[in-house]
Amino acid sequence: MPQLDDSLQLQAASRSALTPGRPGDDALLRLLAHMACSDGVVHEDELGFLARVRPGLDNEQLRNWALEHGSGDLDIEQIVAALTGADEQWKCLRFAARMAWKDHDLATEERDLLDALAAGMKLPGGAVERVLHEMSPDDGRRYTDDRILKCLMEIHWDAVQLASGGLVSEDLLAVTPESTRVVARIGLEKVEVMAICTGGISARFQEGAAFLTWGDVVTYTRDFGLGSAVRLHTETGASYSLVDSRLSGLGILLDRLLGSDERKKPGAKPKVQHTRGE
Repeated sequence: MPQLDDSLQLQAASRSALTPGRPGDDALLRLLAHMACSDGVVHEDELGFLARVRPGLDNEQLRNWALEHGSGDLDIEQIVAALTGADEQWKCLRFAARMAWKDHDLATEERDLLDALAAGMKLPGGAVERVLHEMSPDDGRRYTDDRILKCLMEIHWDAVQLASGGLVSEDLLAVTPESTRVVARIGLEKVEVMAICTGGISARFQEGAAFLTWGDVVTYTRDFGLGSAVRLHTETGASYSLVDSRLSGLGILLDRLLGSDERKKPGAKPKVQHTRGE
């Protein structure tokens, strides 16, 4: 088994979920409730999404909470005032778009609400189209082996080592479902720290080793502090952080996979180096 570098021996931290009482989280919860109610019906998939961000409530309590917080007009200015920066604004818009797609149908009321939210946050033109594309239901072609590998090779992630083959780290093996296929392993100084799989991402996060399905991930934010890289935000409201700046290429990969960066770059046929961690 590879010996972990001291800098990667991370202490597990409590996973940060949406918490009522926090201004930004309250704003996002109100928005999600309003989006779920905007077409007049709280569908089962929408209710399931709300259950993930408001655990501990049964279905009746959850519907009552959604109707209480989602009925009437939404105060866009209040939502915007609670957001602390551009990353939080994009996160909010992506969460709202994810909710809009939960019933696999984009209602006029939902699109209007997204437009109003983007305008209130003064996001650039095309913001709503972008997040609707990114958050649209997977048609089965987004996370194929070939497409993941193509996107991975196009970003020229030179700060890490790429390897094919099965996982060798016990902690990553323990959290990675047997049903998913490893497309590429990611190494730092020949130490395996992450795997990009057909089903999602397996990584040694600051919060501990975890596997996040592609459907779990709603958005990511870049952390610009010393020794930081990228933070993934999931449907549950939990966040998972990669602290080594060399891993920041994951954000670019997510851009490519979600289709928000469709630029084509010339290059050789993608080929993953065959190595095993030492």
